[in-house]
Amino acid sequence: MGWFSDVCSSVGNFVSATINTVKDVVSATYETVRNVAGKAMGWMAEKAEVFVGDVKKAWKAVKPYVEKVRGYLLVAAAAVPHPWLRSALIMLEKGIGALTAFENSPIAKKIDAAIKWSIKRAKKWQREEQKREEKNQKNEAETQKGDLLTAEELQIAKEHQKEFRFAEDEIIPEDQRHNLELAAAINDFEIAQTELSLAINAEPTDFEHYLRLRATQKLLTIADKKLRTSMTVDDLSSDDLFLIRIASDLIKANPELNKSAAERLDRVLTRLHGKKLAPFVFEELIVSWAKNAEVLEEQWSIASRAYAKDKMLFQRLTLASNIQDELSNEETSELLKLEISVPKNKLSLDKLAEEQFDIERYVGAAEGFLQLLEKTEEQIEREDRSYLLEDGHKIGILLINCAEHNKPFSELSADEQSLLNDYANIFKQESKMRMDTILEVAV
Repeated sequence: MGWFSDVCSSVGNFVSATINTVKDVVSATYETVRNVAGKAMGWMAEKAEVFVGDVKKAWKAVKPYVEKVRGYLLVAAAAVPHPWLRSALIMLEKGIGALTAFENSPIAKKIDAAIKWSIKRAKKWQREEQKREEKNQKNEAETQKGDLLTAEELQIAKEHQKEFRFAEDEIIPEDQRHNLELAAAINDFEIAQTELSLAINAEPTDFEHYLRLRATQKLLTIADKKLRTSMTVDDLSSDDLFLIRIASDLIKANPELNKSAAERLDRVLTRLHGKKLAPFVFEELIVSWAKNAEVLEEQWSIASRAYAKDKMLFQRLTLASNIQDELSNEETSELLKLEISVPKNKLSLDKLAEEQFDIERYVGAAEGFLQLLEKTEEQIEREDRSYLLEDGHKIGILLINCAEHNKPFSELSADEQSLLNDYANIFKQESKMRMDTILEVAV
């Protein structure tokens, strides 16, 4: 299983039993079905290319929206003052001695340097805000460049990040711990924002990478809003700073999120965003696939119109040839081309339609699983959606087996294909609504 599957397993969203054990369950309880749905989503994230094809296609479809969010984050963070900065700088500068009071520790000097680095970065935020207030405007391209760390600064920030992480295990007075978290968060925010931008430019390598990219972006959006609306340091809670830390950890090549951090993130997201960790991340999978299916539908429509036009011309020239027994040189040349291109374009058109239907099929199934993760048993009963429990269990096991054995839809039995199609069709419209909502927010 991949990174996100392991994370969800650590917070109890997935069953630890093997697939064979799950198969032996006679009566699917709510928790059992929910766990199977979560496990299926984990497999779909890791083995997505078996289900919906190359991540590059999905990325191409959603990248414009992801880019807009990145631009919004950079411009908003640069253009809006941070009222809490002044008091934060005073607090950090006064508290630096207390934070590095463990003189016998070999880490003391490094922590001192790390805190001073964060103070320096915070002062830079403050200076840039003052300059913008004086000018009253700033070119967006300059803003984006100015708010990202250079390669050298990023390396320095990462070294200081290690020292901050190490210092958390030191004996620090409780009244100074928030100061340490604040200094670390300033550094983490810049690391996360810079590495996110680099990741977007490089493009995700697989769907789990894409999920981490989007999770980081969403966490930074939440954190950025709090940073821009907080008036004093006291308005920034330990949980607010924690979200910044997690964002900087998730975007790493080797993501860091232990069981304790995952459980806390689950609680914080539920309180602040109204969504637990699994739905918070997995809905991005559905959105990327749904948008890709929409793009494929548009491509099919364009290709279909072109095919229909060529087909009509081919039929007209064929009929004319049969009746007249002779065509002009130009018409003969055109007919020969169409004899090759029309059948070839028909195959391409059918393949495009099949690809679109395959993605829509798995989008619908994933939407059903996601609703199982989002809703309580009582909500499902109130909405008269018992099929979520009944069919969700069967579909989950079916897709887990497909993922395990790299089995495409075409290799499923007729009954299995029918079951998956019916289940997906139920949630097709709802998955589109989710996509529209999330991408509308992104814009």
